[in-house]
Amino acid sequence: MKKADFDNLYLNIRRDLGGLIEDLALGAPYEKFIEEIKRLKILRENVDYWEKTIKPILLVLRGIKLKRPSLRIICYKNPVFDDLFVREAEEIAILIFRVNSTGKVDVKEWRNLLYRIINEATESGEDEANYILRTYSENANRGRTICLTDFSGKHLLKSIRSVGVDAIIRYIISPYHFAPLETLMREMVVLLRKGFAISDERLIKLVKLHAEYIREYVLTSSEYDEAYERWIKDERFKNY
Repeated sequence: MKKADFDNLYLNIRRDLGGLIEDLALGAPYEKFIEEIKRLKILRENVDYWEKTIKPILLVLRGIKLKRPSLRIICYKNPVFDDLFVREAEEIAILIFRVNSTGKVDVKEWRNLLYRIINEATESGEDEANYILRTYSENANRGRTICLTDFSGKHLLKSIRSVGVDAIIRYIISPYHFAPLETLMREMVVLLRKGFAISDERLIKLVKLHAEYIREYVLTSSEYDEAYERWIKDERFKNY
């Protein structure tokens, strides 16, 4: 990103952090930036955990506007959905604990929660796409744009192309092997589009595999990336 030539940078960060991100880009001390986030209590999730997932990007951002003063930086995630997904992640953690404690999967509870998450993720994706397109069109110069995203990348690409904007997608990690729960949700989405529902057997299998992933890898690693790398090395994704 340091060497790339671009005029606009869209970040998959909460919109209400936009002011602090701008200060960081203008050279504010990184430690001060983190202190302010903690002081303002903007995030529902643990700040230290959030920082770990995004720190490499934040370090690149610090002072970037001193060299590129005309660069526009836009945070496009809706805080309402962001808080909602954190709460739902907490619900998943509770259900995973139950699976690891009892060895049983409450199919109805899992199905209801995951369908709710899928519906809200769809709404969130539409909200993000509309926000990106609106703020992009408001810029008279427009110019070259980079948009950092996650699993919603393909949806954003489709929405952006639909209004005639020339856009391509590039993957930072390729190939990426989806964790069991990610695989489950992707399969549920595909089947939903075809008018079908995932079978109880398939849901139970993937939930149990994810519970194993959390128990044997995530909880025994110092950070998530380490857990994922160990899981890939053991080729456990082939158990699907």
